Amino acid sequence: MIEPYYSDKWVTIYHGDCREILPQLPKVDSVLTDPDYNAKNIGPNEREYEGGMPALGADGYKAFCKSWFEMVSAIADDIVFTSGIANMWNYPEARWVLCWHKPAAVSFNRMGGFNAWEPILVYGKPFKRLPQDYLYFNTKNSLKGMERKHPCPKPTDLWSYLISIMKDGVILDPFLGSGTTAVCCKKLNRKCIGIEIEEKYCEIAARRCSQSVLELNI
Repeated sequence: MIEPYYSDKWVTIYHGDCREILPQLPKVDSVLTDPDYNAKNIGPNEREYEGGMPALGADGYKAFCKSWFEMVSAIADDIVFTSGIANMWNYPEARWVLCWHKPAAVSFNRMGGFNAWEPILVYGKPFKRLPQDYLYFNTKNSLKGMERKHPCPKPTDLWSYLISIMKDGVILDPFLGSGTTAVCCKKLNRKCIGIEIEEKYCEIAARRCSQSVLELNI
């Protein structure tokens, strides 16, 4: 078994490609994650392009989506993740699709206002109670501190809400990024396993977890 990059009572973080680490993990209760949308950082030899240019192309990225989703489905029955609007069709039909409205992120590019909302795909029955179908969180105002060091951070209030209504047990995040899932789990006394391919984000996530009591009281 691979050695953890970081570990405490509530959180375990692994550094590496989730496609290599997931087969080594035991079964978990739920998955909550935010996978890469454009595939530019999904593997050590697949980072040639930046700025939204998919490194794998459409077919390669679709295969990546299929690969990681099948791997987490093998160890978890309940899966919740943000797919991005353009990538919804790369995954099986979800049981629910929640709408996260984020007015601070409205775009004025050729995609119009598409990034003013984001789908959250739900598989299985992960929630202790039914969530709101329409989730309103102002991303700009709810990001702070080390959360902003990742290019696609998720606000702690959104993630904390989802975790708070998820069934008890271990939560897995195979795309941990700067550690929001881990920090929120720790705040709510939930066990979390995180995987992150970029060591610089593992370092940030580990630092956030070690300082989580201070950070979450800011």
